[in-house]
Amino acid sequence: MIVVKNLIQGQLISGSIIKINTSPIDGKEISRASLLSEIQLKRIFEQMKNNQFSANNDFHELIKLSEYIVKNRHIFVNQIVLDSGFTQKDSEDLVDASIEFCLHYHSHLNQILVDDKITNFSFRKGFDGKIRLSSEPYGLIAATTPRNTPLITELTILIHALWSGNSLVLRPSLGVAGTVALLIKGLRSSFGRKRLERFSIVFSDAKDFVLSSLESANLLHYVGSSKYLQQTLIAGIHGGVKVLVDGDGCTMVIVDKSANIQKAAKYCRDGLIRCNGEICISIRAIIIEESIHEEFIQLFLDLIRKIKIGPPDKNNTFQMGPLFSQLQVKNIQEISQRYTILYSENGPLAHGENYISPIILQLKSNDHSFLRESLFGPMVGVAKFKGSGWKKWLVENPINLTDVVFSNDKNFIKEFITTSTSPRKVLNLDPTIESVFEPWGAYLPSGSNDVSFWYEKYRRYYQLVQG
Repeated sequence: MIVVKNLIQGQLISGSIIKINTSPIDGKEISRASLLSEIQLKRIFEQMKNNQFSANNDFHELIKLSEYIVKNRHIFVNQIVLDSGFTQKDSEDLVDASIEFCLHYHSHLNQILVDDKITNFSFRKGFDGKIRLSSEPYGLIAATTPRNTPLITELTILIHALWSGNSLVLRPSLGVAGTVALLIKGLRSSFGRKRLERFSIVFSDAKDFVLSSLESANLLHYVGSSKYLQQTLIAGIHGGVKVLVDGDGCTMVIVDKSANIQKAAKYCRDGLIRCNGEICISIRAIIIEESIHEEFIQLFLDLIRKIKIGPPDKNNTFQMGPLFSQLQVKNIQEISQRYTILYSENGPLAHGENYISPIILQLKSNDHSFLRESLFGPMVGVAKFKGSGWKKWLVENPINLTDVVFSNDKNFIKEFITTSTSPRKVLNLDPTIESVFEPWGAYLPSGSNDVSFWYEKYRRYYQLVQG
């Protein structure tokens, strides 16, 4: 059992409250997180908000951190399995992506960083002024991370925030405290004192953290449930704090009659169960051209029936573990009752209350309300279309983080690209496969680009008009 303390500018600090975490696999205790009180949290924000740093041109400690993760790879993988209930393969992917991130971060930055952009000033004839687009750090960044992509998300936010010249207070999900404890140990053994002084990793009540962030931080990056997004954005506007939010996502798939439907069915199966269907780009709806609808559904269901539900097993490829909580299972089951169930394994749960088999819903042409459901689990709706009927589904999707098309018709693909308003579009591929250096968007972007690199999210951009 791991006791997890807060990392405050390099020092391990205990909080006043102990939160016991249990594994979704078997309900056994796996860690105890030491939570900071509201007063402690405010004090940390106050002492960090006046720190001033410049952007980095070197981050050699990342190589040392990558070596630490490689050395302890099996420990990280096993802890992520316990914290999340993800399969061995999904957990390995998260750890290996983190190693890749540390090793190749320098080359990634070299590809995207350019000098300040300068352009001629127009509108006034004979005026020789110039416009210079430049940027500077925000200062103190506050960020939250969810439970569904442990380790890599914390690293992505931490490293980009520091590199771009900011200080950071990071609040990870309490559910992955064990994984974060391993990361903290690696950071303390890899980073120098001056680097460690620039950030804190804290465990606290979520509401206390957001309120402290809005009082003291210059930028709040909220990554979590969409349930609290609107009020967080409004509070940021009132408080004069820039807020970036990443909430629930929804991946919509369109399957055209020219598609390789065997390939499409396989990728849809993979995208439904990867990380137990609990990531924001998990597949939520599949819209199939009418003439191939029945054939596709048969192929898809045949693949779904072969999925093994149970505790993570490194020897089983097509497997799905438990959801994070019993509440998620109940929520998915309740939502499914509002629609026509095409497939669901009924009967007593073989392993525990957190386990659920994939649920496939047959959606009617007017079931667009399904796209507004908040899901973090393996449920997908399927529907058929003819003609241009697929367009309405794209338009009606309120949280279209990713739109996917399976088609070999170049004209159909072109029309799909121009119709989709999603910031991320995927052609003939499983959308849940990502690059660790992929530019990403936010929903809602709150004044930032729909799609941008993390480094750019953490810099304040402005223009200088000079004569």
